[in-house]
Amino acid sequence: MTGTLERLETTGTRMSVTIHTKPFGTIQVDSKQILKFPQGLLGFEEFDEYALIEESAESPFKWLQSTKESGLAFIVIQPELFMNHYKPAISDEELHDIGLTSWKDGIIFLIVTIPHDNPKGMTANLQGPIILNGKEGKGKQCISRDENHPIRKNIIESMEEMSSEKV
Repeated sequence: MTGTLERLETTGTRMSVTIHTKPFGTIQVDSKQILKFPQGLLGFEEFDEYALIEESAESPFKWLQSTKESGLAFIVIQPELFMNHYKPAISDEELHDIGLTSWKDGIIFLIVTIPHDNPKGMTANLQGPIILNGKEGKGKQCISRDENHPIRKNIIESMEEMSSEKV
């Protein structure tokens, strides 16, 4: 089922956007939550617009929901919430098309995979970070060239390691 995008004018220049999602049904989001991905995401290049949705303020996870396809959504997490010192090996030139001069100037999210039979086995993809330019509302998925960045980093184990380091 294909999602649709409707823009509704509200007060001033703020706009509300109606999107159709598989996990939440039809919802309203602020237009500031809509992000353009000029090159799409890896494997989904034809989908270039996503809404960043926060299910609840308490959850470390967010949803990156396609505005065009209701069945296309990714669970994402910021790396600093479960690990220390994540530094993707990305050249600064790769980010020029989204208006950044360095990945350090952006907001980093990692795509999460949650196995149906083992939620504690959830992993984050350290090799394919999503870098956002929040000021321009643009994003890009890059490939980290750091060989120590696995495609599947266990989130629960990393959280436990991070909390034991603080003790």
